[in-house]
Amino acid sequence: MNNVIELVAKRLDADVCSIYLADTDREHLTLHATIGLDVGAVGSVRLAIGEGLVGKTAEEGTPIAVERASEDPSFRYFPETREDRFESFLAVPFVVQGTPIGVLVIQTVEARRFASGDIEMLSTCAHLLAPVVMNASLLNMVASGDEERGRLLEELTQSGIRHDRRSRDRAAPPDRSSESLILDGIPTARGIAIGPIHRLEDLDLDAIEYTPGTPEQERADLKRALAEARRELDDARERTGERFGPEFAAVFYTQIQILEDAGFVRSLEQQVDASGDALAAVNAVLESYRETFEKMDDAYFRERGADILDVGRRVVSRLVGARQQVPDLPADAIVVVDQVLPGLFARLEVDRIGALVSEHGGATSHGAIFARTLEIPAVTGVAGILEACRVGQEAIVDGGLGRIYLGPDENLVSEYRRAQRRYAVAVEHLDAVRERPAETLDGRRIVLSANLGLLNDLRLLEQHGAEGVGLFRTELLALAHRGFPSEEEQEQLYERVCGVVSPRPVTIRTLDLGGEKGLPNLGLEDEENPQLGCRSIRLTLTRPRVFREQLRAILRASRIGNVKLLFPMISSVVELREAKALLESVKEELRAEGEPFDEQMPVGAMIEVPAAALIADTLAKECDFFSIGTNDLTQYTLAVDRGNERVAHLYEPLHPAVLALIDHSLRAAGRHGIPVSVCGEMATNPLAVPLLIGLGISELSGAPSAVPVVKEITRALDSGDVAEDARAALTAAGPVEVREIAAARLRESGLLEHPDIGEWLRTGLERR
Repeated sequence: MNNVIELVAKRLDADVCSIYLADTDREHLTLHATIGLDVGAVGSVRLAIGEGLVGKTAEEGTPIAVERASEDPSFRYFPETREDRFESFLAVPFVVQGTPIGVLVIQTVEARRFASGDIEMLSTCAHLLAPVVMNASLLNMVASGDEERGRLLEELTQSGIRHDRRSRDRAAPPDRSSESLILDGIPTARGIAIGPIHRLEDLDLDAIEYTPGTPEQERADLKRALAEARRELDDARERTGERFGPEFAAVFYTQIQILEDAGFVRSLEQQVDASGDALAAVNAVLESYRETFEKMDDAYFRERGADILDVGRRVVSRLVGARQQVPDLPADAIVVVDQVLPGLFARLEVDRIGALVSEHGGATSHGAIFARTLEIPAVTGVAGILEACRVGQEAIVDGGLGRIYLGPDENLVSEYRRAQRRYAVAVEHLDAVRERPAETLDGRRIVLSANLGLLNDLRLLEQHGAEGVGLFRTELLALAHRGFPSEEEQEQLYERVCGVVSPRPVTIRTLDLGGEKGLPNLGLEDEENPQLGCRSIRLTLTRPRVFREQLRAILRASRIGNVKLLFPMISSVVELREAKALLESVKEELRAEGEPFDEQMPVGAMIEVPAAALIADTLAKECDFFSIGTNDLTQYTLAVDRGNERVAHLYEPLHPAVLALIDHSLRAAGRHGIPVSVCGEMATNPLAVPLLIGLGISELSGAPSAVPVVKEITRALDSGDVAEDARAALTAAGPVEVREIAAARLRESGLLEHPDIGEWLRTGLERR
């Protein structure tokens, strides 16, 4: 911190630069570092959140610039700092996961009106420093003595930080009395895999035979092991970035920071000096960290603990020369691990992984996000899987259901293999003719786009012949980074995606967080029903700084000319106007800065709550397009939580009520001359496609791998026929009757006899 404040002070020509950090009670700030103020004030100046200009910066979470600070009514003078001679004041918050954790301040003797460039530069410094400060605070905590650590941990877990109840209410280990077992976990990445179990064991620290040398040699060996582990992490980051993109590689910075942390290294060196045994020293430090992090209920902090333990194992492996080799995976291996960590993807032959299953972890961990992006079926949080499975045992993983079948019978294996094989062959054949247009028999053109989330997804866009990006999920970048990404990070990602896809369109959806897509410390932990709470557009409107940064990034990327902006979960015209007003404000800001952007960038609203569908006429007057999110529209229309096993069978997108709201939205859009797309799972449901086309949808956007199948269905349909089907479906008694109407159309169109997808469609209809 001392190095940072010195550099910042020089760069911004400031007489003072200081860092205040939040105490673990989250109610106070303490001065931790300064250049320019009296150094004796460090550690002694403490103020409440909201107190003074510094406290106000933390409370509001936005920069504060004051030309004459002492005249400001919020100014609070601390005599011990001797800051009375400084006139101007500029402060920006450190923010992690949406929560201010400190404040970075500069002050000058001469009165100074800070330029926007000064504020932007200091904000950038704070953004880069925030995760470093957070990780350092955690490392400092676990490096403390037992008594101090206990106090800090108690304060940390009582300070309103999110608790992950699911991890505490884990199911009991399975009964192994039967050879064939069915285990359930958290559905993490869709897809089906069949193959042999391959257990990936962590380095067993207790089983290592190690003979220590002299104290000097042990200290030298530890230093060497730390350096080699650092090089190993650098290599892993580089390889991962080359194979999968920079978003994947970014997570290794946290582990590299741990190895560079003075407190972590000092703890190891102190243990070596005390024991004369480098291995015992590493084990003691790791055990101390493990005990600390296991007591934390918060998922974010537990994952940081996993990072530290992973780093520790790397150091041990280099210390004892037991470098973990890349395992020789069998084809379609069902890889079973304790946790899906990012390093896994750098170590394994990803092409040979059939599925990933973990005993611990959830659907929003780094590894889980990577699995979804790479289209590897995955189930996490499977209680007892490590004890229940055997190496080489055949297993089926259904990532969509979150289910694992250990030792399944031949009939079940055959059923899953048929479905798996038919779909794979169909997609392979259809990819070969991906240049053919998606056009009905009577010449009506349907645009088929893809839903994407990260840069690595672009390969799937080209492979399957999608005509653009119908939905770019910006929240995946936030989930991958476990926090709100900076404007620069977002702009670079959006620009690269738009540049590759150009001239085809890219529809960028603003952050859709909350509900099941949670980040720690969003401040939403006490919501009884998060799906009906402060999520999506409601959340971003309460975070104007975060929202403005994203809008700036999208607008800056729009200069390529193919960007469309989409606001999610709009439920009222007032909400839409508020979002658009913020967008206009950001446009004015960019114009003043001379930043180019697309002045004609289309702006649309998602129709995913019944209220939006019912006022679609009013919304259409203020939109350039609609995008219907059928997943949430179905959930909210039918009042069904898909994650609740007791009512999940009632979740039915082909319910006449859902179709009626889609029809209502389409008609309203037609009256105002704006296009409509569907971007939920319904867009790739073979039974839904004929009905959506019959209702008048002109664009369908779904998983890239589904594009070829939807194209073949489209090419077999006649617009007049499916329009009649849609009218009949709107007046049907229920979803069963609607499915019968759609299934009849697939049969009459000859699709069930299609050489590529016919058998797959027939199997799908039977399972339904």
